[in-house]
Amino acid sequence: MTDYSKTARTLIYLLSCAVSEKEFELKSDEIDFDGLYSLAKRHSLCSTAAFALESAGINEPRFTQAKVKTKRKLALFDIERVKIYHKLNDAGIWFAPLKGIVLKDSYPRYGMREMSDNDILCDSSKMAEVREIMESLGFICSNYGEWHHDNYQKPPTLDFEMHHTLFQTDDSPAFQSYYLDVFDKLVHKSGCEYAFKDEDFYIYILAHMYKHFSHNGTGLRSLLDIHVYLQSHPDLDFDYIGRELEKLQLLDFAQRARGLAVKLFGLQKLSEEDMELLPMFLDSSLYGSVEQGEYNHLTRQLDGKDSKRVKIKYFFDRIFLHGESLERSYPFFARHKWLLPALYVYRLFKSLFTRPKGILRETKNVVKYHSPKKRW
Repeated sequence: MTDYSKTARTLIYLLSCAVSEKEFELKSDEIDFDGLYSLAKRHSLCSTAAFALESAGINEPRFTQAKVKTKRKLALFDIERVKIYHKLNDAGIWFAPLKGIVLKDSYPRYGMREMSDNDILCDSSKMAEVREIMESLGFICSNYGEWHHDNYQKPPTLDFEMHHTLFQTDDSPAFQSYYLDVFDKLVHKSGCEYAFKDEDFYIYILAHMYKHFSHNGTGLRSLLDIHVYLQSHPDLDFDYIGRELEKLQLLDFAQRARGLAVKLFGLQKLSEEDMELLPMFLDSSLYGSVEQGEYNHLTRQLDGKDSKRVKIKYFFDRIFLHGESLERSYPFFARHKWLLPALYVYRLFKSLFTRPKGILRETKNVVKYHSPKKRW
């Protein structure tokens, strides 16, 4: 671990000690706490790091406060989930907890894993009833029926995402197809509560991780989640997992991410391939960055190629819409193609007047774009 910053190495060492419950051995005068806190906060890992610091008798106020806030918020989430589960059971609506609700239990200590929201998958035919339940419990609906989940908030801090599907159409056709009949992948727990079996939950968190990775990027906590889940589930059937990941076109990425997570937080020597992948997580934040999102978007649009011909074709297609893009954005002009010249002139002048900085930024990004070394 010699090719990235001392602060990053310290944070990774802290996280490794926390989740393996080993005593942190560095002394406080060896740590840049301002840099460490800034990096940990960016990756939503302050509470995790606090456990390791406290094991060495280091009570740095910002980390201690983050741990206290995380525990308080988790307790509030727990209280509200009990109420929601009870109402869903009474209404006969099946549901399955997702993501952090499940992952937090793989961490060795309560409060070690921060959560900004709670995600629950519900019977897609009962989302109107789910809305009634959430609003009856004092939640405010901020989004309904627009995405693959509906959003509910209870001030000041609680946020629930009630899913009717796991992925949107533009996440990945393979993902959407694979999880189309998601109920078939669930096992019954009690009442109306269901859950993924361990192997299927691991596959799901990898798919969700890749969704963020391939769009705006994702941070260290995603890798730590993988490491902790593997630690707490040592008997996973990787033959089954491998077959399912191939269906999702995700096997290569999953193998590399798993290898990096295990070695990074196991404090093992990283390979050259690992060192190419690590900055994609380390230089991001938990939910990525605008810059990474723009780069990943261009990689998809340019098919990972950076030749002049490909870039010229990209600009041509952006100006002169055709095919599905035309039908989706301007169905009237798709039906009356003789009017297309007027549409092209209108779009050009509208863009120049309403988003000149956006056009300039996009143009610069395309011109300076270079193919990634590895694509998935």
